[in-house]
Amino acid sequence: MEDIHATEFCLAFRVARMHAFFKRTKRLQTFAFSTFAHMHPKSSLTPLVICLICCTFLLISSCKKDQKDCPAFSENLVPYIPNESRLMLYNDNGDSLLFRTDVYYKSEQHTMTRNRLSVGGTGAKPYCYASCSLSSSLLSSDANQINYSINVDNEADTCSLKLSVTSVTPSSDYFLRSTSLATDGRIFGDTLRLSNSTPTTAPRFSAVTIVYGRGIVSITDDVENCVWSR
Repeated sequence: MEDIHATEFCLAFRVARMHAFFKRTKRLQTFAFSTFAHMHPKSSLTPLVICLICCTFLLISSCKKDQKDCPAFSENLVPYIPNESRLMLYNDNGDSLLFRTDVYYKSEQHTMTRNRLSVGGTGAKPYCYASCSLSSSLLSSDANQINYSINVDNEADTCSLKLSVTSVTPSSDYFLRSTSLATDGRIFGDTLRLSNSTPTTAPRFSAVTIVYGRGIVSITDDVENCVWSR
């Protein structure tokens, strides 16, 4: 009987201690909340929230200004520069002129970002270009090499075609043409004839013909006095 009373007394004592602990904890919580409310009254929380929202909005806006989504190279221009691994041309005597074109590139849709690591932390504004190129490998030992590209300036709405031809005869000939993107579709026409733009009086290749859907179809050779075509 004495053991039972002792056990009940111990339980009652523990319950009393726990009750006192929770009362003291509740008083501390009430004090903390009242202190915070005194330091940050409700009237001052609203401007703080508004300030945080404005800062977030400005941050997001500045991030958008630092990025620009750029379109892929237009599929309407691809037929001017088809992907092919070799360009074989023949003259009237049956001789051949070979250009290996094993490097092909066509830009896809991408996002340009301002370079914040530049001097001053501002960098250039994002600018959109799109391009497609067909060329001989820089590692190639072939004497005959070609570098053909079409570049689109999406900001200025212009398109430029560039072609350079290097051959066994010490010669590097260049052909250029630029036009506006105001028109859709075949902006260079069905057939494009280019004259040599190299500042020299005696280029080897004086003219090039490009056909929509076929690419380069002929090159006029002033040294061999013939036209290479396919």
